[in-house]
Formats: sequence, C-alpha cells, structure tokens
Amino acid sequence: MTRALRLALAWTLVSSTLASAGPPRPVDPARLEALVDGAVEQALVQDGIAGVGVAVVDASGVLLAKGYGQAAPDQPADDATLFRVGSISKTAVWIALMQLVEQGKLSLDDPVNDHLPPALRIPDEGFAEPIRVRHLMTHSAGFEDSLLGSLFASDPARLQPMPEYLASHRVHRVRPPGQLAAYSNYGAALAGAIVAEVSGLGWEDYAEQRVLRPLGMATATYREPYPAELAAARGLPAPMPADVAARLSAGWSVEAGRAKPETTEFVEQLAPAGALSASARDMAAYMRALLDPARMEQAGVLRAATALEMREPLFANTPGFGPLRHGFLDYRLPGKPLAFGHDGGLIFQHARMIVSPDLGIGIFLAINSSAGSALHENLPLLIVREFFGGAAPKGVYGATAAADADALSGTYLGLRRPYFRTERALMGMVGAVQIRATDAGDLLVPSFGSQPPRRFLPLGDGRYVSENGGTEVAFATRDGRAMLFESFGMMPMERLGFLERPIVGLALLGAAHLVVLAGLVGIARRWWRGRPGSRALDAVTLVWTVAIALFWIGLAPLAGGPAAAVYRYPGAVFPLGCWALALAAAVTLLGVAALPGAARAAAAPRRAWLAHGGSLAVLLLSSLALWRMGLLGYSGW
Repeated sequence: MTRALRLALAWTLVSSTLASAGPPRPVDPARLEALVDGAVEQALVQDGIAGVGVAVVDASGVLLAKGYGQAAPDQPADDATLFRVGSISKTAVWIALMQLVEQGKLSLDDPVNDHLPPALRIPDEGFAEPIRVRHLMTHSAGFEDSLLGSLFASDPARLQPMPEYLASHRVHRVRPPGQLAAYSNYGAALAGAIVAEVSGLGWEDYAEQRVLRPLGMATATYREPYPAELAAARGLPAPMPADVAARLSAGWSVEAGRAKPETTEFVEQLAPAGALSASARDMAAYMRALLDPARMEQAGVLRAATALEMREPLFANTPGFGPLRHGFLDYRLPGKPLAFGHDGGLIFQHARMIVSPDLGIGIFLAINSSAGSALHENLPLLIVREFFGGAAPKGVYGATAAADADALSGTYLGLRRPYFRTERALMGMVGAVQIRATDAGDLLVPSFGSQPPRRFLPLGDGRYVSENGGTEVAFATRDGRAMLFESFGMMPMERLGFLERPIVGLALLGAAHLVVLAGLVGIARRWWRGRPGSRALDAVTLVWTVAIALFWIGLAPLAGGPAAAVYRYPGAVFPLGCWALALAAAVTLLGVAALPGAARAAAAPRRAWLAHGGSLAVLLLSSLALWRMGLLGYSGW
C-alpha cells in the first residue's frame, strides 16, 4: 500500500469518526476559564509577568480566547492583543512549502539550490550531499547557529532586507545534511526565501495572502512596526499597519519581580523564522485549522490529505523518539496522545502552541515578559490533566538506577551553536549545562533564570522524564560520545571531555590573572628597590595586563543580560581585547624563547627562574585554552 493511499484511508476514517462521535471529550468553557484564570493570575503576581494571552479550541469551536494583565503601559491585554510568538512563525513556512509541493513547483527531495536565487545558494563546503528542502523542514541541514549581534535588532535602522541579510550572514555547514537535527533559524528563513523565489511574492505578502487571511487570522502579520520611510529607504517590506501596531504588546523585562517595558525586538531580517505577531483570536483560528484538516481544505490552504500528512514524522535524531513532524515539534502530554506544535521566544516574549488531534484540543499561550517559564511549561499540562486525566509520571528505579544516572552526569553543550566565529566562546560559556545525578537515580538539569533545577525521573533504557511529564530526554552514544536527545527533537547536546569544558578554560584564565598579578607585584617591588629584571619577562606581564583589562572592559557591556549580549555584541572594545590576548600569547612564546638567555645573564637565584618558567607555562596553557575557546583574535560578521 502506498503512503498516499494509507494517508487517504486514514483521513477517511478520521473524518467518519469525527462526524459520528463529535469531540472526543467536551471541555466545559466556564470550568476551563476558571482554571486558566487562577493559574495565570497567580503567575502574574508571583513571577512579575506583565501580560498573557491564552486561546483554547476544540472540535466544536473556540473554548477560550482571553488576555490578562498589561500589553503596554496603561493598555490592558485582551483577546485582540498581538503578541510576538517567535518561532511559531516557522509553522506557516512549512505549510507554504507543502502548498508548493501540492502545486508541483517543488519536491521535498529537491536540492535547495534549485530554488534559490544565485546570491543565496549554499556552497558545498566539502560536503558531497546537497542540502534538500526536507532538511530545512527538519532542521537537519547541518548548519551552525548564530545569535549574538545579528539575530535581533533594537534599532530598525540596522535592519537589512532578508535576502541581503541571508547573503551577508551565511552560516557555515558543520555536518552532513540529514545526519542530526539541530535547530536553525537560518535554515527556516532560507525556506521562506525559497517560497518567495518560487511564488514571486515577498514572504510577508505570501503569508498574508496564502496562509494567514484564508485561515481567518485577521490581524496576524509578519510585518513589524518600523517607519514607512525607513522601509522605502532600506528596501524593507511595508511595515505593520498603524491600526494593527496599536494592538501590539510590548516586550517586558522582569527584575526583582517588577516588569519594565522594553523596545521592540525587530526580526525582519529573518522574518519567516520569528517575526509573526498574532492575537489569541488569530491563534484560535489557526489551531482550529490544524486540528481539522477539512477546515484547512475548505479555506483553500492545503488539501486535507496534505494537512494530515504533515502530522507524520519526517525525521528523528534517534529512532522512535522526538520526531519532527514536517517541521512541527512533538509534545509529551499525559497519556501520550499525538500532540504537535511549536514553541517560540524572543528576548522578552515567549509562546507555546500545542495541538492534539487525539484529544481534539488546541492550546496557545503567549507571555509578553522575560519571566514566566513555569507557566509556559505547566499550563498546557494543567489543562489536559484537568479535562482528560493522566497522572504525574513515576520513575522506574531498578537496582542500577543510581549508577546509570551517575554514568550520564557531566557537562553537556548543544549542537545548536556557532563553530567558527568568536561568538562561539561566549555561547559555549553560557550554553554549557551541568547535569548531576542524585543518589536515588534521578537527573538534575539546570533551568532558566532563577528557577530551581528540573528533576528528571528514570524510565529505563536511557530515558528520563521531567517531574511534570512535559519533557522526556534520551541518552545514546554517537561516535564514542554521550549524547542527549530531547522529546522536541531538535536540540541535541553532546557531553564534553574534561579539557573541552568551559570551566577548565575559565580556570586557566583565572590562573593567568594570578600570574599576571604576581608579575606586576614583582615589577613594582624591583622598581621600588632599584633592581633590574628581565625586560622580556616584564614585557610579557605588561602585555597580558593590557590584554586582560581590554577583554574585561569589552565584555562588561555584554554581561547585562540576554538583551545586552544580543543587541550590543561585539561592541568596540571586545574585539580589541581578543586581539590583545592574541598578542599576549605571541609575546609569551617570545618570553619562553628568551628565558634561558635571561637566566644566564642575570644573577637571580635559580628558584626565581624556575618560578618564571612556571609562570610562562601557565600563560602558555591559558593561551591554548583561549585559542580553543576562540578568544585569540576576533572573528565576526
């Protein structure tokens, strides 16, 4: 039986079942609203969140569409407030690609370069296998990632048109396509560029005309609120209409439980990957179409069979776990029904959309603040458990549970990271996570912000589930290295060796600080007593002093939280600091070469020269660590 025939038969069965049985289990709207009201209002107070948007639908229609708190100062959030939904934006890109597949204009197996303009075609970089359309849809193209200084902009005057940005900020290929899924904003934006090239429409126009408006998303848009004159001057798409911009929520930072409105986060350069703004009403209409393929067909967006096909797994990093369903992520809900959707996050706003055809329900949550991770994680689970049942998960503690967990502990770093530019050093330092085992056989995984570590309970065969049941992880060995795979399917991590751990590099850098400080004290003492020293060794100390000072002065503005790092990187001083560290490493080599001659010419005790040699050895090891981290010299866009 062919795949197409299986899907057609499956759709026939689904259609007849829905027609005869109605919704699998009705959800009482009043009870639902009371449940959501309580959970959201508690989070608003406890976490300092400014505003929240929620939409819940089932097969009968919209059960809840509501806003809570503030959208902007003196502007309450409601069901018409537009929130920035981040990477939920990508789901419309995958729908657009499947529209082009239906029209016979491309195939998922086509090389992407067949459908890109010349300026955006991807070089092979030594890889024999071309990147294909399906690889973009499953984040398995093999791209590195890039974030700092380019992904978002706080000043719209810095924006570039998407084709120009994709050409000037092309990320490198770091693994063969189809080998591993590692999340890629660049890949999703490239897919949007394919849609634009094949259709002849700009992405914003295509999305509105072919996906958003047909599905009843009346105000949802990928356009952003920059001045019209700026758009004309820089070749950007037309901005968000004024009446829509008036409903747009601000993003809010939260410090010490207090929310503060921030400037708009512009994502126009990668619009298909993350620029969508949508209200609870809009997302309710979207989820109803995702829940009911017939509705998708009636809207003229996709054939029902194609919409059904998009629920099918297209790729998984490890068999049977964390499948990517034609670009949609897999979600773990109580009872393990089929559930797909997407998360999204900018710096100050984040969202989650989960659609479960098995339960006949769709849930959307948007938070316009940098806080609220517990609400983001737990609200969908709370709703499902309330109306569909399902107990909290229980661990499976065999005789070797503690030993198994201990064997998996260590420092892990995601494969979604930069590999070539200096940015990789900072992303490695903040992105590495320390997974610890408990005596009972659980694993503790760090959470975001000030939240306590999340506890994962053993399930056996290298799998663990979070206490709330919302996430599972699986461990496996690839090329002799322990790997962690999560149930969303696109954030694999690898365990680092001892010398690869950022803490080791930082410890050596700390030792270099002590050596330099001791050298400065020695120079001062000799100057005070009028005693000569080795000019070469003193030069090493002084160059390291200047380099370390420039490095920390350059790093300081980037350490003010995620927004500072993303918006301000690299700044004017940080690259100078990196080049000064490279000079310090070179001068250290000269100091090593000069040490024997200086020792013979001076009358200092032998132990003093042994100490000098030890100091130089520490600086050499520090130089090696800095080189491995990418901090000897600066490389950027």
